[in-house]
Amino acid sequence: MKNINIENHLKVFVMDLHNNMMHELREKAMKFNFTFSQIEVLRYVIKKKNPTMKDIANYLHITPPSVTVIIESLNKKGFLKREVDKDDQRIIRIIITSKALKIFNTFKNKKLEIFKKIILKLNNKDQKEFTRILTILNKE
Repeated sequence: MKNINIENHLKVFVMDLHNNMMHELREKAMKFNFTFSQIEVLRYVIKKKNPTMKDIANYLHITPPSVTVIIESLNKKGFLKREVDKDDQRIIRIIITSKALKIFNTFKNKKLEIFKKIILKLNNKDQKEFTRILTILNKE
């Protein structure tokens, strides 16, 4: 019974921590006139290097027409380009622009800043223990 209470407490804590971080990131996105979905698309395109529209739709768990709307808005802002695949002319690849990389790095730095604020609440010993625990949790 005690383990269930600890598990529930940890779930609530992790979810609250995640929600607080996401709230701050959404606020930052709004200041730059971005939706959170647009930021996620940029992150995915950077990570996967020239994915297809279908790849992005699968990643976001949304329909291809919904991805088209997001991609089109980012294209108009000069953050993404569409290019025909060199090997298969039927496939359109999504390419990140340098303008988008600058904006994305701003968000990445904001994320690090938020996490740093959290970590600084811990003393040295607890920071090391937290790092050890995160290392265990991040192993596949």
